[in-house]
Amino acid sequence: MWFKNIHVYKFEDDFKLNAMQLHEALEGRQARDCGQMEMACEGWAKPLGHAGQMLVHESNGALMVCLRREDKVLPTSLVNEQVVERSLQIEAEAGRPVGRKEKRDIKDQVLQELLPRALVRASHTYACIMPKQGWFVVNASNAGKAESLIELLRKTIGTLNVVLPATKESPESAMTRWLMDDAALPEGFTVEDECELQAGEGAEGVVRCKYVDLSSAEVRAHASLGRRVKKMALNWRERMSFILHDDMSVRRLKFDSAVLDEAGESGGDELSRFDADFTIMVAELSGFIPELLAALDTEA
Repeated sequence: MWFKNIHVYKFEDDFKLNAMQLHEALEGRQARDCGQMEMACEGWAKPLGHAGQMLVHESNGALMVCLRREDKVLPTSLVNEQVVERSLQIEAEAGRPVGRKEKRDIKDQVLQELLPRALVRASHTYACIMPKQGWFVVNASNAGKAESLIELLRKTIGTLNVVLPATKESPESAMTRWLMDDAALPEGFTVEDECELQAGEGAEGVVRCKYVDLSSAEVRAHASLGRRVKKMALNWRERMSFILHDDMSVRRLKFDSAVLDEAGESGGDELSRFDADFTIMVAELSGFIPELLAALDTEA
């Protein structure tokens, strides 16, 4: 399980639960199938899927958990079509217009009838707890999913004091500075070939640069005109490439072939490979996260 889009949080207090204690706590909100009349449900699933036994996977002190969510798929167009048809039928039979409140009641009735027959879409969000390093890392495509996982975990175990790391310099400001000055790049980081710049408040225009030399005069001219870098492609020590966003999230994270080859040498069964991948990924993140935050001049 290699994380691809990470949101990093730091613990304000030490995380004191071990793997077994956390597993027992998660059992109280274990994932289940969505009920006939439910729009959605969520709970904790085994990170290893059917090959696993525990709701927590532990390796070298790091803990992985998995949030499984089911959502009923009801196309808005289908619901609206049913509401219109029933409203027109009432108007024709009763000879009167259908009011706003009555339409809401009709919509509720339509939903109740369609829910039991709706398709179910399942999704999984993984998170890594790194107690030794003090980091909580969520593999999610957006901040909303990361916050949902944190909120459910907080409800499940009673408390979870994690916050976004505070930095003296915003990612937007740092990336704009790195774009304009090669010497400003922190040690271990290199700029790759993609970025997005956006005009300041009250102005319009987004400039997207891809597969170009970001140190060229043409690209830097956009920043000189006041545009700020909202995301930028970077590489860390030839170990991983990624897109850093202005909300401090790391997207499209790709581990270098040397890292993946190291994991591939482990061999063994599915559990052994999963464990090896997780151990190596945690080791890489343990080095990467502090250096990224130091590059943004993180407060102590």
